[in-house]
Amino acid sequence: MTRIDRDFYPTPHSIINVLVAKLTWERQLIWEPCAGDGRLAKVFNGLGHQTISHDIQTGHDFFDWKQAQAQALVTNPPFKIIRQFIDHAFSIGVKRMALVCNERLWACGKGFDQWERHRPSCFVNLSWREDYLNKGGSPDRALAISIWETPHAQTCSYEIWSRATQ
Repeated sequence: MTRIDRDFYPTPHSIINVLVAKLTWERQLIWEPCAGDGRLAKVFNGLGHQTISHDIQTGHDFFDWKQAQAQALVTNPPFKIIRQFIDHAFSIGVKRMALVCNERLWACGKGFDQWERHRPSCFVNLSWREDYLNKGGSPDRALAISIWETPHAQTCSYEIWSRATQ
């Protein structure tokens, strides 16, 4: 399958809705460095958070940042570079983060190594699949969310969220 240029796959509204319903962060400044069409930032702004949005399509490559634009980061990064994304985020000063990710992010040798460096506070599987790649037909992607309250948690809780918990 041919990938869309720069991995531009907007976050499905169902995932945004459950994320904002379940993420219990106090109102704060949130950085959205892979903003795409801005839908995630718009929802967080509507909840009273202040957001800073950037995207590679508008000339702001996340890996060019040498300092975090906010201590909290929420985004749906390109999955093909998600491991580098996690390491870079914490290296430039991100303290808390929520990422949409592949359900198998941690289930491999590289995942384990990264887990040892940057264990999330919570790992969430979603109970439904999305036609994330817009292929039509049956949904193709099982997605998850990794949430960090610190760059490396001592323990990680596991949850399963359904659309009904929105």
